Amino acid sequence: MLVKSTGKEEAGKPEGPGRLPGLGENVISASGSTSVGMQEESFDLDYIETKLEIEEVFLSSQDEAAEGTAILKLTEESIQAARRELERKAKQAALDYRQQLLDSEEEKITAKQTLDASLARGAYASCTYEESLQEYADKISECKEQIKEAQELVDEYTASIESDYYYTYYEVAEKKEEFEKSFSSLMQLYEEWDIPGLEDHYRTTTGSAGNVSSSGAAQAASSDSGSGQSSADSQAGDMGQPSGGGQAGGMGQPSGGGQGGSASLTSENNYTKLTVYNMQDEEVQENEKLYDQAAEDYEAARKKAESSLVQAQSNLKLLNTQLEEAQIAYDRQQVSSRSDMENTAAESSGAQEAYESELNRIEEELSVALNEKEEAEENLQAFEDTIGDGCLYTQSAGTVMMVAVRAGSELSGEGMVLAYSNPASVTVTASVGQSDIASIKIGESAVVEISDQGTFRGTVSKINPISQSNSKSSIYYSVTIELDGDISKLTQNLSATVYFGMQESEEEAVNETETQE
Repeated sequence: MLVKSTGKEEAGKPEGPGRLPGLGENVISASGSTSVGMQEESFDLDYIETKLEIEEVFLSSQDEAAEGTAILKLTEESIQAARRELERKAKQAALDYRQQLLDSEEEKITAKQTLDASLARGAYASCTYEESLQEYADKISECKEQIKEAQELVDEYTASIESDYYYTYYEVAEKKEEFEKSFSSLMQLYEEWDIPGLEDHYRTTTGSAGNVSSSGAAQAASSDSGSGQSSADSQAGDMGQPSGGGQAGGMGQPSGGGQGGSASLTSENNYTKLTVYNMQDEEVQENEKLYDQAAEDYEAARKKAESSLVQAQSNLKLLNTQLEEAQIAYDRQQVSSRSDMENTAAESSGAQEAYESELNRIEEELSVALNEKEEAEENLQAFEDTIGDGCLYTQSAGTVMMVAVRAGSELSGEGMVLAYSNPASVTVTASVGQSDIASIKIGESAVVEISDQGTFRGTVSKINPISQSNSKSSIYYSVTIELDGDISKLTQNLSATVYFGMQESEEEAVNETETQE
C-alpha cells in the first residue's frame, strides 16, 4: 500500500505525513483513522414546567436501536401532572383570547368615539382657541406662584442652617459656658478644701460631671460634724469666726482652748465647707441640665430644619417639573389649537390616522392572544404525540454510543437523552506536519485510501488550529476529511492514508497500486 513517506520516523511518533516518491511534488500524504458520525437524540420539552421523572431506561451503550425504539419511560405521576399543567394553560389561553375579543370590541368603540370627538373639536377650533389656552396659562401662573413660595421657604431653611440660627436661639454656647464655669469652680473648691471624709464619699457617690450629689455630700457633712450647728453658724466657722462664744482661729484652727474644742471647731468648719460645696454642686447639676436640654433642643431643631429643607427642595424641584410640563402642555395646545383653527382638514386627517393606528394596535393584541392560544394547544398536542403514553422513542436508527439519562432522575428541557452512531457520516482524521499544513485548505479535495475498503474521495472540513506535538522538534496538526460515496461498510477506527493535492492521473496510480496489493 502506498502510504510510506520519505525520511525516518522517530520512535514514539505517529506514522509521519510527508511527500511520496513517484508522485507529484505537491502531493502530501498523511496517515489517520476513520470516525463514524454521531447523532444526538434530544426532545424539546421546555414548554413544560412540571418536573418529568424517569421511571425506567430501556437502552444502554452499544445497543442497536431501530427508529421508534423506546428509550425511557416516565412515571405516571409526572406525566399526569404535566398533562394537567398543559391543559390548564390551554384553557387559560382560550379564556384570555375570548376576553381579548371582548376588550377589542370595546376599544374599537372607544377609538371611534375619540375620532368623532376629535373631528368635532377640529370643526370648532376657531371658537375654542383662546378658551383652550386659558386653562394652560392659568396652570403656568399657578405653578410660578407656588415656585416663588417654595423658593422663599428653601431660602429660609437654608439661611437658618448656614447661620446656625438654632444654636443661638437656644443659647447653647452661653449655657455651656455657665456649666463649664460652675463646674470649674466646683473642681477648684474640691482641690483647695481638704475636708476629712469628702474624698472617701466621692469615691462611691458621683454627682454631675463626676462629683457627689448634693444630698450625699450633706449626709457626709452631717455625719462628720455631729455638732448640730445651724448653717449660718457653720458659715461663720468656715470664715474663721467662732461658732459659739469662744475665740476662733481661721479655717478651724484652735484659739487656745483645749484639744476637744479644737476638734469641734474643725468639724464645724468642714460641715460649712460641705454645705457650700453641695450648693455649688447643685448649681453645676442645674447648669448641666440646662446645657443638655439646650443642646438636645438645638440638635432636634437642626435636624428638623435639615429635613424640612430637603422636603422643601424636593417640593421645589417637583413644582419646577410641573411648570415645565405645564409650559410644554401650553405650547402643545397652542400648536394644536392653531392647527385646528387654520386647517380643520389637517386635524381631521391626523385623527383618522390615529384611529387607524389604534385599530392596528387592537388587532395586533388580538393576534398575540390568538397565537398564545394556538401555541398552548400545540404544546398540549406535542406532549401527547411525544410522550403521551409515558415513553420517549428514537427518531433514527443506529448504535447507541452514550445514554445521558438514568432512572430516578429528571428529564431536562432540551438536554441530550442519548447519542448513537450515524453511518451516513464518516470522517477521517489525519496528522499533518507543520511544514506541510500551509498547503492544505478547508474545502479542498483529498483522496483517502482505507485498508481493505478501497479508495474514497473526500473534502477537508476542519483543520485544528491547536498544534499537537509529542516532541520539541515535531509538530502536527489535526485535519478532518468528510468522505463521499458509498460509505455504508465503513466502521470506526479503520486505518487510512490521505493524499492531498493529488491529480487524477496520480489517483489512478494509487488505485492500480492498491489493486496489485
